Amino acid sequence: MTIPFDLQTFVIAAAVVAAAYVIFGISAFGAALFTVPALSHFFPLDFVLPMCVLLDVSAALSLGVRFSRESDKSELKWMVPFCLVGSVLGVTLLVSLPRQATLAGIGAFLVAYGIYALRQGTALRVVSRAWAPVAGLVGGTMGTLFGIGAPPYAVYLTHRMPDKLAFRATLSNMVIFSVSIRALVFTASGFMLADRLVGFALLAPFALAGLWAGNRVHGRISREAVLRLVAVLLLLIGASLLARTLAGS
Repeated sequence: MTIPFDLQTFVIAAAVVAAAYVIFGISAFGAALFTVPALSHFFPLDFVLPMCVLLDVSAALSLGVRFSRESDKSELKWMVPFCLVGSVLGVTLLVSLPRQATLAGIGAFLVAYGIYALRQGTALRVVSRAWAPVAGLVGGTMGTLFGIGAPPYAVYLTHRMPDKLAFRATLSNMVIFSVSIRALVFTASGFMLADRLVGFALLAPFALAGLWAGNRVHGRISREAVLRLVAVLLLLIGASLLARTLAGS
């Protein structure tokens, strides 16, 4: 078996993954915001993306299965079918949509929403369930196009669920569905090579350790702190999308 890391790189990658999945354990998304850019300094993107998708699948399954009783199935049944439609739509748009302009638009929206959410504080403004299909459709499309599908689900669910356990459990179930589709796409495209699988196997224990630590932190902090973290993550994801647009222009 060929190990795709030297010892020094492995130590750095393990530390990055563990820290990123502490965040995932608290919020049920956002790990890839840290793992993909950091690990891309050491490995090609076609190695990093499939490996990180597998890490996300394992983490989301661990949270989703463990806390499935707290998830709101009535929200999922409205979001999941439209997420599938969005994933198919994303594949269609992949060849026709002006990618940079779309990326910039989504990034600007997430930055604006993150700032808005931080300014609003902890007040919960409940929105209609009519937004669930929109969140599912947009999240599925973004996941296929850009590899980032969770923000629309998080935005919608923060305005539907006052309970932080239900929020995290429901979001983790949506992430399971979203990243599983992405993993299947990478597999079908021939990107799930042996070195990616070895890298995943070596780093998975550190992801699960970070997840365990994040879960303990989640149990000790308030709903308000979770909402602030979600707002900051959305802001950072939006900023990273804008930076990617500028780098590609």
